[in-house]
Amino acid sequence: MPDMPPRLPTDKEYTSCPHCTIQIPANVPVCPHCEQILLPHARPRRPRFFAAGPPAPAVLWERHGKWVMVAGPVLLALVVLLLVYQQWVAYRLKVVQNPSLLVEVGKERKGDTLILRGTVTNRGDDIPDLSLRSVGIIVEFTYRDGRRERKTVFPKTEFRGEGALLRGETGKFEVEGSAKGLTEIVLRSEIVDLGMGQKLIPPRGR
Repeated sequence: MPDMPPRLPTDKEYTSCPHCTIQIPANVPVCPHCEQILLPHARPRRPRFFAAGPPAPAVLWERHGKWVMVAGPVLLALVVLLLVYQQWVAYRLKVVQNPSLLVEVGKERKGDTLILRGTVTNRGDDIPDLSLRSVGIIVEFTYRDGRRERKTVFPKTEFRGEGALLRGETGKFEVEGSAKGLTEIVLRSEIVDLGMGQKLIPPRGR
């Protein structure tokens, strides 16, 4: 029976030689038994953040707590401003389109006054001058206190009177309303009967 190799001291680190499998001192460049050059083993490196485990909540708060304390009031103020805007400033603009009278509109606010400017294009029958019909734009303003305001404006072209549009012509219009407490604006175009059932020329003999 071969003799057992002597027990290695415990105060040093030893490893196995990959060539002769004999225990040799660690970190030596050449094996003292087989005289083969030893290559260092590459160990996979772990991310530094997880080297000692995830940081504790106290460490996270120490690192990022001041930013949370600064950003928290700012986000709260933005939410409050958004709610105030939706409640007191925002309003809806709705256009009820008529296939025969197409409307395009834009808005401009000056203080508490809202100005609507737009165009209407006649895609239907001719509406000439000096007729008992006219192209009209009906605008309805709705306010938070329940008030409703209705206005009628007549578009005008460069060479015709108000409300007179031949087929294919486009007229411009402008209307103003109060923007204070406004919740909704509804526009629609229609043909307005200017006669309203009344005789414009009285009969003879009276």
